[in-house]
Amino acid sequence: MQFRVIGPGHPIRALVGDEVELPCRILPGRNATGMEVGWYRPPFSRVVHLYRNGKDQDGEQAPEYRGRTELLKETIGEGKVTLRIRKVRFSDEGGFTCFFRDHSYQEEVAMELKVEGKLRAEIENLHRTFGKCWDTQHSQVSLMFHSFPVT
Repeated sequence: MQFRVIGPGHPIRALVGDEVELPCRILPGRNATGMEVGWYRPPFSRVVHLYRNGKDQDGEQAPEYRGRTELLKETIGEGKVTLRIRKVRFSDEGGFTCFFRDHSYQEEVAMELKVEGKLRAEIENLHRTFGKCWDTQHSQVSLMFHSFPVT
């Protein structure tokens, strides 16, 4: 039986050090417990997480993801799964591909993860909050750093 794989359809944002969830599902929805499900990073197909034969295949993971991923399977019976990545790193930014394989039939979907540092996120939040008040002709902001002698 054929199916399509559906992802979020927009970039997912995460902060360095936090955790992020990448959702993925098949349409029409059906039990995916017996399928192979996984995420990999293009272009070199590095395995982020792999689920096969009813269990996670940790041994096939790329070293940089070992111990940092978890496949949330509560709704796998409906064809929905979510990959949780803990302790997000700047190197996690970029494309991920989620796939479902049923015997010889496979479909996949690409998704993008945007990773921000906490300082950058705080600055963007300030800009969203106060940006409307700033004079658009004077939109440059200068930050001054003062150094004080350590005694």
